[in-house]
Amino acid sequence: MTLVGTVLSDLSTRKVGNGHHVASFWVRSHERRRDKETAEWVDGRQLTARVTCWRRLAESAGDSLVKGDPVIVFGRLYTREYTHDGQSKSLLEVEAYAIGPNLSRCGAVVRRKGRPEQPVPLWEENGEGEVSRALSPGEGMNAA
Repeated sequence: MTLVGTVLSDLSTRKVGNGHHVASFWVRSHERRRDKETAEWVDGRQLTARVTCWRRLAESAGDSLVKGDPVIVFGRLYTREYTHDGQSKSLLEVEAYAIGPNLSRCGAVVRRKGRPEQPVPLWEENGEGEVSRALSPGEGMNAA
């Protein structure tokens, strides 16, 4: 399933017994709709879920995400059952396979693990602010 929303909490990151990283955080998704009577945008139905991710994704999420970030989460949705103060409870949890920024609400610079930190431009400008052509992968990097 795909969940589009906002990070609601600080990320909790830790290493588990086998040395793998795990990160978890809360995301809220809500619909926005235009009220026919007032012609204003209002919040509609919402979904709040805990997101858990593992290994490299957990490390990257911990390094990249903060409370308030707009995100797109892809993963498996399930209900987690637990007991708190003697009462049975449940929550929605997404085991994330992929997480990314929602580029309709923010900008982002991609840094690939194990590659140079300097981003590579994807186009050239002709001096008048117009894009003259797309660059091929690897083109535009300074040779050392």
